[in-house]
Amino acid sequence: MFQRAYILPGCILFLTMLAGCGTPGAPQLPSLQLARPVDDLTASRKGNKVQLDWTLPRKNTDRTLVKNIPDSRVCRHDGTVLMSGCTEVGTVQNTRFQQVPKGEQPPAVRMKYVDTLPAQLGEKNPAGFVRYAVEIMNTRDRSAGLSNQVLIPVAPTTAPPEDVTAKIEADGVLISWTGAEVPETPPGLTYRYRIARSPAGANAFIGIADIDPAAEGFYLDKTFAWETKYDYRISSVTLVHSQGINTTVDGDDSKSVEVFTRDIYPPSDPTGLQAVFSSIGQKPFVDLSWAPNMETDLAGYNVFRRSGKGEPLKINKQLVTVPSYRDDAVVPGTTYFYSVSAVDLRGNESSRSAETLEAVPDKQ
Repeated sequence: MFQRAYILPGCILFLTMLAGCGTPGAPQLPSLQLARPVDDLTASRKGNKVQLDWTLPRKNTDRTLVKNIPDSRVCRHDGTVLMSGCTEVGTVQNTRFQQVPKGEQPPAVRMKYVDTLPAQLGEKNPAGFVRYAVEIMNTRDRSAGLSNQVLIPVAPTTAPPEDVTAKIEADGVLISWTGAEVPETPPGLTYRYRIARSPAGANAFIGIADIDPAAEGFYLDKTFAWETKYDYRISSVTLVHSQGINTTVDGDDSKSVEVFTRDIYPPSDPTGLQAVFSSIGQKPFVDLSWAPNMETDLAGYNVFRRSGKGEPLKINKQLVTVPSYRDDAVVPGTTYFYSVSAVDLRGNESSRSAETLEAVPDKQ
């Protein structure tokens, strides 16, 4: 007869633990060191230069930290179709990642590359485009794929004006220029000149007008501030409206010219001056009114009065800020001749207006 063997449950658990302790874990595959593709590539064009910017990835596709990135390939492809592979036009040597204490977030590493667009691209297809991408390579010359792709027009740009001048006039800063003849505009494109202004020395130019280009021309800037030093320049701009895409290409800039907007120009002479006498039930007075001046820097008016052949004398103590005035210092039996001048914020005063007269009758 066979004897039945009994094993207590605790022994089974013990044996199971022993078996588990002797079983090795699953082997970890070595990292392929394939950096994640760049996803923040941007591109901007100025003239025939295209500047690309991106951030180097800090993690690989298997979530391990990137240890070394030898270089980034810059890829360019003619047309709007997405690239399936890299047509290399340049290589950027990457900088080593900065070592930081454990647990701290490493700083982002920004990369930059400037590509020169071949002129023949714009000559062959003025309304065409190129695509850019970057590819991050590892030490084995392998990658996890291309970055996001950006579209840049190949449209030609015109030359900016050669001779730009700026001159102060009473109603604005007159920008004048001469330059080469503007070529005929290809289909899908529009050429423009952009007038730009910056506080002198700041190099912070802001466009104030886009106008049709011409070999000779002028533009009057009325949006400036007086008593300020400015730099002006003119840039060529190409507007692209092709293949359902509307965008702008900035061309080269002219030399900047400096001007100081010193205000030596008085307001225009007031017009329409009228005088009306009144004294019914009260002290006699003469009410004056005139057409308001439209200058944006107007400070107010001065009122002048004379009688007989005397010289006009200013009768207001402070500038009159509205186009009307009441003269209550009149003498019965006197004829008065009135005129008005306009004064701006810097004290420039216009000539006096044409005179108007009003007689103050004798008391009855």
